[in-house]
Amino acid sequence: MLKNKVAIVTGAARGIGQSIAVELARNKADVIVSDIISGQATVKKIQKLKRKSIFIKADISDKKQVENLMQQTIKKFGKIDILVNNAGIFVPGDTKKLKEDDWDKTININLKGTFLCSQAALKYMKKGASIINISSVAGIGGYSQAAAYCASKGGIRLLTKSLAAEYGSSGIRVNSVHPGIIETLMVKDILADKKQKQNMLAKIPLARTGKPIEIAEAVVFLASDSSSYMTGAEIIIDGGWTCSL
Repeated sequence: MLKNKVAIVTGAARGIGQSIAVELARNKADVIVSDIISGQATVKKIQKLKRKSIFIKADISDKKQVENLMQQTIKKFGKIDILVNNAGIFVPGDTKKLKEDDWDKTININLKGTFLCSQAALKYMKKGASIINISSVAGIGGYSQAAAYCASKGGIRLLTKSLAAEYGSSGIRVNSVHPGIIETLMVKDILADKKQKQNMLAKIPLARTGKPIEIAEAVVFLASDSSSYMTGAEIIIDGGWTCSL
């Protein structure tokens, strides 16, 4: 499906990012794994699938590191066909007590990082390339104790649509995926609280949490020619949580 395609996945050391990177490789793409922590475990999983993969460390909120990520990719693979902007953080808390540093860090990684990676990759992308931005249901509806996260993910949603409008004539597609509660380290503490988990599941029509592979499969679809007439679109994967929004 993605034979001979070259993909970059940020935040790919674990969780949703790792699942995306491995699933792209399973569909015959070569994958550059990027994160601020070691992504060698992900690289090994990809190499077992007989696809090429390397790890490039990068803080996506730093323009120089982002540009190095793209330059190293071009140097080693010669092109960029797919960019998955997955890296992100969540700092929950009462807005009245939210530290300015936590606001800045969330916006810089989630929103600015998505912009910087897209901007840098677009310099090398050609017709047929695809950018997939991992937003969130928090980019569609507002949630308590998540001001910075909602603002950053809402920004990603509209950044996606803006880039889609700007680069559609170049044959480059840009779409977003909006996960709900997915079983990752980011929500581990929330899911460990039985009462909190029950309250959350009560709002989800499918009455369960999601798995990283369910996000990864949607990304593969958006990266492939099967979605060739989709750009500026958003795929919500939340078990129906946002049905009433």
